[in-house]
Amino acid sequence: MKFLTIRRLRTALTIAAPVAVFAVAFLGAPSDAARSGGAVAQASTPGPGQAQPIPSPSAFGSLPAGMPTPYPVATLAPAGEGSPLPYPAYGTPVPGVRGVVPGADSGVPYKLSLSQAQAIGFARSPSLAVARGNANVAAAEAQLAATGLYPDIFGTAAISRSLQQTGALTTTGGGSSTATRAGIGDFTASSLQLNISQLIWDGGHIAAGVKAAQHTHNADVDLFLYQLQTVAENVATAYYNYLAAERTVQVDNEIVREDVVQENLIRAQVRAGTAALVDVATAQVQTAQARLALIQAQGSELSTQAAFANVLGLDARYNIQPIDDAPVFTNSPVATVPIQTYDIAIRRALALRPDYASSLQNFTAAEYSLKEARLTNFPTLSATGDTGTGSTNPGGGAYRNSSTIGASLNLPLFDQGVRAADSAQAKAQLDIAAANLQTSLLTVQLSVKQSLSNLVSASAALDQAQVAYATALVVLQATQAQYRAGVTTLPLLLNAQVGLTQALVSQVNAVYTLRQSEQAYLFALGANYDVTKMRP
Repeated sequence: MKFLTIRRLRTALTIAAPVAVFAVAFLGAPSDAARSGGAVAQASTPGPGQAQPIPSPSAFGSLPAGMPTPYPVATLAPAGEGSPLPYPAYGTPVPGVRGVVPGADSGVPYKLSLSQAQAIGFARSPSLAVARGNANVAAAEAQLAATGLYPDIFGTAAISRSLQQTGALTTTGGGSSTATRAGIGDFTASSLQLNISQLIWDGGHIAAGVKAAQHTHNADVDLFLYQLQTVAENVATAYYNYLAAERTVQVDNEIVREDVVQENLIRAQVRAGTAALVDVATAQVQTAQARLALIQAQGSELSTQAAFANVLGLDARYNIQPIDDAPVFTNSPVATVPIQTYDIAIRRALALRPDYASSLQNFTAAEYSLKEARLTNFPTLSATGDTGTGSTNPGGGAYRNSSTIGASLNLPLFDQGVRAADSAQAKAQLDIAAANLQTSLLTVQLSVKQSLSNLVSASAALDQAQVAYATALVVLQATQAQYRAGVTTLPLLLNAQVGLTQALVSQVNAVYTLRQSEQAYLFALGANYDVTKMRP
């Protein structure tokens, strides 16, 4: 079903324009009291965002039987403008609860588009910083694993000085000893040495470890990208929750206004003798309930405001306004995301989802880790060589060169079962990685199916909400006309008014439910934010 065009919406909304005009169209010529101008002041239909005046009881004078309700049905201003009402709207206002606008030195604008809000969330998110750190650690571990493939070269330079006592004791046959002259000798030794060793062959053990570390690094990078998309989704959810809460306050404030006008009208009718006092009590109950709902909606608005600032990594006291990108009373389409079939959506999700890609990388890493563990049973062949020079006389001079070269073959014969245990552990890790990969696949399939279903339902619900709002508007205006003519009762009029209110609430819910469903669907596809330029 197509969305209501702006012409249809404007036509529906302006049906309830000046009441006297509607009365002429529906009932014929106005009464003498209406022609005198003292009964009902004609007012043009207020546009979006304009203040809605509340007539006082004295403004109606002594109304004859069947006078109409003297107010048009107003449209609502776009959300994201902030509420002019004190908090709470009824009772003692509490200063500072609404929060403060961030200063210019904070670098955060007062109003944010969704993309701007997501950029701030990326810059300030602690979870994103942790994911980036994990990816960098894995990159360093991959570099460390590759070091075994390269030669090991090191040089040493040494110099030492030693003192050694000279002389000896001579023992004669009679048991006496004769000491020869003793002295102290000084010796200096110095040397320079260069050593090199290189692995020649190990059956691929180190190479498999390098592959495992590289795939583990890729898995952590994909987890970082998934965390990036998660932050974008959390920001979008808080963004539209705040807009919906602001619009709900607008709706509830409009309900209070309508109920107060209705109550004032009934009081005027009581003075004219055309209504009973019990009708005033009935209207007062309606007004009190509307005020209660408004205060509760204000509390919810402030809560979502704090949640929006928090998800951006800002102080919860900051009052940041999201820009409303969900047109309602315009001719712009509300939906922005094309709906695809499940088969197309799941193929796209499997190609784009970083969390699924991370599971694939972990599974591949586990395969190489098992290969690495099993290759420890192969012998290793290494080559070594060194060259250097060293002193040969007690004074540390007379250097002579020396060099060696050789090869060693290490044959693993028996290691108390360590290699077998390592292989068994790697095999178990591979089984776990396979199970995690299957779980990730099922998660992708479930999220795509659910988000696609929710998006289809939200789109259809918005179509019906638009139709229901236009229909409820016509019903209320017709009931108002009947009430003017005295052919219906106050409860039926109030029911019609409640019906319009419910339709307006349903419209608000449908609009922002569609926006959140779109973001959830894009998140399920791995397409809610372009992460190609955000790799750590």
